[in-house]
Amino acid sequence: MKKWLCALLLVGGALAKPDPYLIVPGRGFGAYGPSLTLAQMEKKMVPGDYLEGESLGRPSAEIFAMDPFLRITMVVNHRRQIRSMFVHGYMGKWHTAEGIRLGTSLARLEQINGRPFRFHALSNRLESGRIIDWQGGNLARRFAKVRLTFASAMHSEGYSALTDQEKIRVEKAGLILRSNEPPTRKLNPIVETIELAF
Repeated sequence: MKKWLCALLLVGGALAKPDPYLIVPGRGFGAYGPSLTLAQMEKKMVPGDYLEGESLGRPSAEIFAMDPFLRITMVVNHRRQIRSMFVHGYMGKWHTAEGIRLGTSLARLEQINGRPFRFHALSNRLESGRIIDWQGGNLARRFAKVRLTFASAMHSEGYSALTDQEKIRVEKAGLILRSNEPPTRKLNPIVETIELAF
């Protein structure tokens, strides 16, 4: 009986451990967030896994720089305070409590949100693919300071199934699309960037 009870306690303890790859809006990625300074983050990294540079012309730093599945880019201000953090790519270890991660499809996001949402067309503009309005769905409040961006249309499995007219529509600069439109559902783009603003 004692062995069985000890085993249950061990399993319970293992289940209670915090998820090291959890994205928490307003707090950060796992143990990394704006409560840490860049110097503190650098100390936590092995040599070569912390880099400073620029992201879109703004000063930035990267942690887990050599691991594409963990790499986090932090945009900083002139005082080296973290203003935002993001992950970018088609797959990775980081995820939200809802299960949203790099590579999550439009269909899955709509299911989690519980209703359609709106996003910028997948053009060549800076705001391309960025979700702008959760339309009062489940993610509207919690994701108020989270920016999700879809990969370009050509990186979507459904791209080849679109007609020429549908391709023009989903890639038209300046257009706002709805997730429940037939062309966007057929395209079913995937999340390429998850960014937290502070």
